[in-house]
Amino acid sequence: MLSLGAVSGETGHLSEIFTSYQGEGARVGEKQLFVRFAGCHLRCTYCDTPASLVRVPTCEVSYPGGRAETLVNPIPVGELARVIGRCLEEAPDIAGIAITGGEPMLQQRFILAWLTEASPSVSCLLETSATVTQGLEAILPWIDVVSADIKLPSNSGEPPQWERHRDFLARCRDVDADVYVKMPVSSDTRDDEVRYAARLARETVPDAPLYLQPITDPDGGAWQLHSSRLLALTAAAASEARLVCMLPQMHKLLAIR
Repeated sequence: MLSLGAVSGETGHLSEIFTSYQGEGARVGEKQLFVRFAGCHLRCTYCDTPASLVRVPTCEVSYPGGRAETLVNPIPVGELARVIGRCLEEAPDIAGIAITGGEPMLQQRFILAWLTEASPSVSCLLETSATVTQGLEAILPWIDVVSADIKLPSNSGEPPQWERHRDFLARCRDVDADVYVKMPVSSDTRDDEVRYAARLARETVPDAPLYLQPITDPDGGAWQLHSSRLLALTAAAASEARLVCMLPQMHKLLAIR
């Protein structure tokens, strides 16, 4: 399993790079270049990118113009910068880069080297489980949007991550980046956990919107809870947080990558 010190500041392990439309959170519908990092310390039962949970030997690149390329891991900063530059040239309407995974913060030294040595010309969104804080303060000045998940024990299959979430979000409170919080929910989700998570978000990042995201079945694409249950969970979150929205995974509904 990936450790925080396993990756140097000069090379990183990626699984795929491609262009699509953001399907989650505050930037939903925005055309983005997805840079997916390989490796994660969590094993959430609802993970929809299981291939990114471990290091893989190669990274598959799908260029906006239609060509494809296979990169061999680990990938140097210069090689990633070359690929991103080509993607942005082929699709100048790309609004931002989604740094996602896996868990990208496990490779925080490589991300910092990339952003400081070859800063992209568009905004950067960090999509994270909000459980890894090492190196966060150094990276945040280069990040325009933070998309932070809260993992609920009742539906993630993971032990409680409350203190890790609290530590991560507290460090995001006074940054220049736009911060929002996502909370995946299903029929197994407990009301008390939703209220606690909403209160945690309000106490750490009070101005950040909280998005309740119905977990989607990976095969049929159906929500894993009834709409009435989603409404009840949204009301539970709204009893503790200032701004609560319900938002499905739009890329799932549109059947796009």
